[in-house]
This record gives sequence, structure tokens and C-alpha cells, in this order.
Amino acid sequence: MICRHRFPATGKSAVITVNTTLEQRLRFAEYPFHVRVAIDAAPRSIDPSGRINAHESQHLLHLSRVIREHLECEDQHLMAIVHGAGARTLEFHASDGAAMARRLTALRQEKTWDRPWSFDVRPDPQGKLSATWRAIVKASEEHHLSVTVPQGSADHHHFLF
Repeated sequence: MICRHRFPATGKSAVITVNTTLEQRLRFAEYPFHVRVAIDAAPRSIDPSGRINAHESQHLLHLSRVIREHLECEDQHLMAIVHGAGARTLEFHASDGAAMARRLTALRQEKTWDRPWSFDVRPDPQGKLSATWRAIVKASEEHHLSVTVPQGSADHHHFLF
């Protein structure tokens, strides 16, 4: 599900994309690590409400795809993407936090990045760190996209946000 959200504490806005089906089928105990990757937008591309202009949005989308492609070999699931409030943030649940940290560290060192980005890996065997995003989209009255693929469906779809 995708929705707009304004953070009450800062007044900044963002578009939040959450894979809401994962909480139903993912055993957080089997993916006990929460991995957060935040790519900062160029300061000149952010309006006062934290929205990122179209050109910078495309650039951050490209950078996030590079990072995601680099992580595809790891046993992980993308839970949420938060785009706005000055950054593009990816949140995963992973089975091996140390492997994710090694891969992300190597990626940061092997390329020259034109935008600063950071990551953290934290134990989260109950899925509490991503619960905020799931709660926001569930409570939102304005959804821009909702895709439902039945579990066990023969149709396999790949969505890149």
C-alpha cells in the first residue's frame, strides 16, 4: 500500500510504501534483523515540507535500486520505503544482520556516491521497528495504490517502487 503522511512532530511529509502482506506471512523470528538504509536528498531539492523535487526523486530512486540489487543475494524482505522528509529510506527484515551489514559496508566502499547514505542493523525478532509504517498505512484514509496478489498465486509479479 502507498499513502501520503505528514509527520506531526516535524510537519514534514512523505510518501510511504509498505508491503502489508509481509506481516501476515513473514515470521519475524526467522528474519530477526531490521535493516534501515537512508539516502539523503540534496538539500536544494527539498521544499519546506520535506517533499523532494521530481528530478531528485528519480535520482534517489536510481540509487535505491542500486542498493536493493546489491542486497538481492541476501535472505531479506523489503518491508517499507519512506520517500520524503528529506530522504529515501528503505527498511528490510533480514535473516542475517551481519551479512547485510558486510554487504552494505562493501557497497559504500566500492562506489563513489553522490548522495550521502547510511544504514543500521538492529535486532527486531518481533517486527516492532517496522510496525509504525504498517500502522500508518492501515490508518491512512488516502491510499494511492494497493496491490493484492493472493498467497500461493501462480501469477508472480515484481513491483519496483
